[in-house]
Amino acid sequence: MTIEETRTYLKSYRNMLNRVEYIENKLINVKAIKYEDSKGGTCGVPKTTNDYIMMKDKYLNEMAVIRSNIESLEDMQYRDVLFYKYVECLDMYEVARLMDCSESSAYCRLRDAIKELSKNL
Repeated sequence: MTIEETRTYLKSYRNMLNRVEYIENKLINVKAIKYEDSKGGTCGVPKTTNDYIMMKDKYLNEMAVIRSNIESLEDMQYRDVLFYKYVECLDMYEVARLMDCSESSAYCRLRDAIKELSKNL
C-alpha cells in the first residue's frame, strides 16, 4: 500500500465508527418492514433489524482488522500515535500531550508510523 492509501485506510476507521453509532441508534427505533410491502427501489438500504445487525458486525470486524494492523507494529510509539489519532480520534494536540512530546514531534512520529504501517500492509 502507498502512504496515501494507508492514510485513507486508517481514516476509514472513524467513518466506520460513526456508522456503527448510527446503526446502534437506528436499532433502538427500527421496526421490521416486510419485504413484500416495500415499493420501489431500496438501493441496498437495510429493511430489518437483522440487516442492521449484520451491517454493524461487518463494520466492527473491519475496525478490528485495522486495530490489529496497528498492533502489529513493533515500535510502541508508532502504535500509540496511530491508535490515538485514528482509533481514539484525537487531534494532534491531544496526541502530543498524551505522548509527552511537542506537536511537531507527534506529527513526525505519525508520518513515520504511517510509512512503517504501509510497508506491512
